[in-house]
Amino acid sequence: MKIIFEKMNLEHQKEIMEIFNFYVESGTAAFPNNKLPEPFYTMLMKKSEGYPSYALKNIDNNCVVGFCQLSPYNPFPTFNSTACITYFIANEYTGKGLGEKCLLKLEQDALEMGITNLVAEISSENHGSIAFHKKHDFYIAGELKNIGVKFNRKFGVVYMQKNI
Repeated sequence: MKIIFEKMNLEHQKEIMEIFNFYVESGTAAFPNNKLPEPFYTMLMKKSEGYPSYALKNIDNNCVVGFCQLSPYNPFPTFNSTACITYFIANEYTGKGLGEKCLLKLEQDALEMGITNLVAEISSENHGSIAFHKKHDFYIAGELKNIGVKFNRKFGVVYMQKNI
């Protein structure tokens, strides 16, 4: 499978929202309680304005199989060296190294922007994501316990950090 990174744009809206909404409906990896309409995509793009954001496209079938982006950790210039990192891979493409490709691409872009700290905000129930980040040299910087409620159960948010 050959994957390319395309700068996120409106042509990716439908496929990216389908990927995101899968995680909205199937667990707590994506925080919203309900499926989001396609117009939410513009908010997703605005969140990462001025930062790299990519659709992952499988060249073999011309389908978007995930997306990744950096966004500001905090709007004040005091925190310009820190960014939040986000990636969602289509469920049928997980476990194939795409998350690692996203991470490496975003780390490279971050360094070129003068960003030296990455923060991942992860559901405490998303053990796979926590393990992925630990494997790639992130450490747990903190956890807010039982602050979210989804599917009638409480969950926390784990903050993981990597100095690059």
